[in-house]
Amino acid sequence: MRRTIMNVVAIASLVLMLSCLSAAAQQPDATLKMHTASIAAGIGYSWGGGIVTFQGKEYPCRIDGLSVGEVGISSADAVGNVYHLTNLEDFSGTYMAVSTGAVLAGGGDVATMRNQRGVVINLTDTSQGAKIMLAVQGVKITLEGAPTASKRH
Repeated sequence: MRRTIMNVVAIASLVLMLSCLSAAAQQPDATLKMHTASIAAGIGYSWGGGIVTFQGKEYPCRIDGLSVGEVGISSADAVGNVYHLTNLEDFSGTYMAVSTGAVLAGGGDVATMRNQRGVVINLTDTSQGAKIMLAVQGVKITLEGAPTASKRH
């Protein structure tokens, strides 16, 4: 039984990863800039905030569950491309890791996550020495309030 469950999880993860990779080949629907802080000693808590830019407007959001270190107190900045976002309301949710900790050629880590509505975020750290890791239970992202400012083109 355990082997069957592991096979199902592996196949589902592969299908999810392939759908996320196909998302990376297209133009993003939005972008995400974020800052998180974390307190960890084996099991930790993390929190932060960010700005989602969607259709020329910036929206603040709250982020819970993204771990940026394994032990101690740490913080990180990251940017991400958001795919499969047609309605802003679909952005909020719990994101599960598709892949995490892949190292880019320039040395930065990248994590790919997806929420229950199919929105995919490819997140890249911009902090020196930071390592993006997603909590086992996922990352909860919640939009907060009205747009902060309109972007001018």
